[in-house]
Amino acid sequence: MLTPRQALVVLPAEAPLLNAAGTALAASDPAAASAWFHRAVRVAPGEPEPWANLSASLLPLGRIDPSRRAARLSLILAPGRAEAWNNLGNVLFEARAYDQALASFGRARRILPVFADACLNEGGLRLDLGDAGEGTRLSRLAVALAPDQPGAWNNLGNGLLLGCHLAESDAAFGHALALAPDDAQIHFNRASPRLKMGRFEEGWRDYEWRRRTPAAQLRRRSFDPPDWPGGDPRGVTLLLSTEQGFGDALQFCRYAVWVAERGARVILRTNAPLVRLMGTLPGVAAVIAFEDEPPPFDFHLPVMSLPNLYGEMPVAVPYLFAEPAAVDLPGKKIGLAWSGNPRPGQRSAHLLDARRSLTRAHFDELAALPGVSLVSLQKDEGDFADTAALIMALDLVVSVDSSVAHLAGALGKPVCILSRFDGCWRWRQGRDDTPWYPSARLFRQPRPGDWATPLAELRKHIVTL
Repeated sequence: MLTPRQALVVLPAEAPLLNAAGTALAASDPAAASAWFHRAVRVAPGEPEPWANLSASLLPLGRIDPSRRAARLSLILAPGRAEAWNNLGNVLFEARAYDQALASFGRARRILPVFADACLNEGGLRLDLGDAGEGTRLSRLAVALAPDQPGAWNNLGNGLLLGCHLAESDAAFGHALALAPDDAQIHFNRASPRLKMGRFEEGWRDYEWRRRTPAAQLRRRSFDPPDWPGGDPRGVTLLLSTEQGFGDALQFCRYAVWVAERGARVILRTNAPLVRLMGTLPGVAAVIAFEDEPPPFDFHLPVMSLPNLYGEMPVAVPYLFAEPAAVDLPGKKIGLAWSGNPRPGQRSAHLLDARRSLTRAHFDELAALPGVSLVSLQKDEGDFADTAALIMALDLVVSVDSSVAHLAGALGKPVCILSRFDGCWRWRQGRDDTPWYPSARLFRQPRPGDWATPLAELRKHIVTL
């Protein structure tokens, strides 16, 4: 029997064979596949399947507008194909037209109620948008329809995590990993419920898989010494790199101090706006920007990998320091950070920021309290040492779960943290304090989207100070 490529030599104008050739390459080489699909639609522009396949092949190439046009042409030719509506939903998702994507996935499910992929895709998008109830329901349906699909179990784990059902979330991720044991993203996802439950040894082990995920934020380096394997660090020159967001860097730079206290010569590598502030870390030999060439060293490691090597690593707080700025305001001086970094270039982070952030107007009642002066601590990427000096001159910091909250905690200043219902793993669950920052108190949403309750509790707390 001839392969598609061999058949094309004999019958180059046959659209089904052109389409088959593209299909054979779709998973491994989308660019080559799209070339075959282009030929197929030129030969047979009235056939819906090559248009649908062309749309799907253009999507991983980042060609969203041509992909959308091809998807719509496919649907004009065959409006009753569930697969085509699901495909259009994927295109609209990449275009960040989320309401339209939900409508397309829903249309696919109405045409074919047992269509697992449409359940999976719509469920995943609803979870991204913070809808734990419907997202989890659709994820359960996807699992029922396709129990051997690890993505369905992964979505279910994410939905149960969003709903704060931690043990069930961990179990769902376990099912996913039984089907795909080397999937880095699923391992990384499972770290969250485990860390939130205090199962630190397992949680940090899963957290290490972040370094293998497709969206890994770890900065590439032009040098290639080995990673630090652990053990006694005395006499070792160790280059540690912060990673992920500014908040993660501020939280985990404490472990540079821990390693230095045990005899290592530590060079810390971080974002340029943090260099001057992190120069106050006790015992750290040098702090450099990512753009700088490091001095000679023996080993390298991202700082967030140290807990996996050493377990609990107690560090005295404060571990960052600043001289207070001059602030001449009456009454209680309260610093305020009402939103995080929206990171529009990172879809998941952007959607998460929408759930953790408030607006300035949410704090009008706080501003109206007698004897209170509010100071904006909203951050761009300016020098964090300047913000630290301002915080040191204040009586209290109020912040959403952002870098400002971590900065105040690392400085040992009183900080009230407003946390979304499904708070980050680092804040655990069901408590209003945190061992990370003894000066911090958490005010949590009792249900998704409810900021009125924690804001009212916050105002009562401030009145008593």
